[in-house]
Amino acid sequence: MKHQSQGSIPINAGAEGGVLKRLLHEGAQAWGFSPGALLAIWLIPVAIVLGGVAAALMGKEAYKWYTGEDQFAEIMQVVFYLTAFVFNILVIKQLWSSGEKLLASLYGFVLIGLFFMLGEELSWGQRIFGWETSEKLAAINKQEETNLHNIHGVGATFKWLQMVIGAYGTFLPLLLLLNLSRPVKKFFSFVIPHYTLIPFFAPMFFWRFYRNVISPDPPAGYYLVVSEFNEVMEFVLAVGMALFMLYQWRRLKAEGAQ
Repeated sequence: MKHQSQGSIPINAGAEGGVLKRLLHEGAQAWGFSPGALLAIWLIPVAIVLGGVAAALMGKEAYKWYTGEDQFAEIMQVVFYLTAFVFNILVIKQLWSSGEKLLASLYGFVLIGLFFMLGEELSWGQRIFGWETSEKLAAINKQEETNLHNIHGVGATFKWLQMVIGAYGTFLPLLLLLNLSRPVKKFFSFVIPHYTLIPFFAPMFFWRFYRNVISPDPPAGYYLVVSEFNEVMEFVLAVGMALFMLYQWRRLKAEGAQ
């Protein structure tokens, strides 16, 4: 199977309007979209974050609707993680059938990660079927639910993991802008999100860097707003993961048609 180097940008290539315009047009070409459509995609994380800010300014009830348990942001996380899960399966199928078994296996690990994220968001079915949390788990889980990320002491690990995932999608895509060898560039273009998806990973990285490193304890008067704003960042990240899988599925489908 022939693979195009869609993830790379020729830094020295001439283009009017400077580097940013060149990146926009190259990114739109990689997606098969118009530059205007790509700009619209870049506005999605902005809209999600501004929605969270607007809800906070509207008052406690509005903010709870946007960020609360089983409310808008969490429901949308499940929707987009499920979307990413489905496209991940399609990517694995295409890679395996084309002989790219190593890449297919790597995407298998991503599939496991997405399944875990879905399970955690849904408390492994508890929110759907309504079973009771065991007494032992309820005693150590701050929300008394059947999940791991709310267990006292474990939640901090998840916060650092979120920061790592954010960094992965924020900084590693920049490698694809370098003049790498063709085999290395091909491999990286499959395991690293396209640089056009940086706006979906960067908010999580910078938010978790702020919360983990700069300000672990939010001001008492703003505890609810600050602590729950992570749901907004998780919403952005979930959309980014869905777009990552969609991008890879689209490129494989296009290459297979050639």
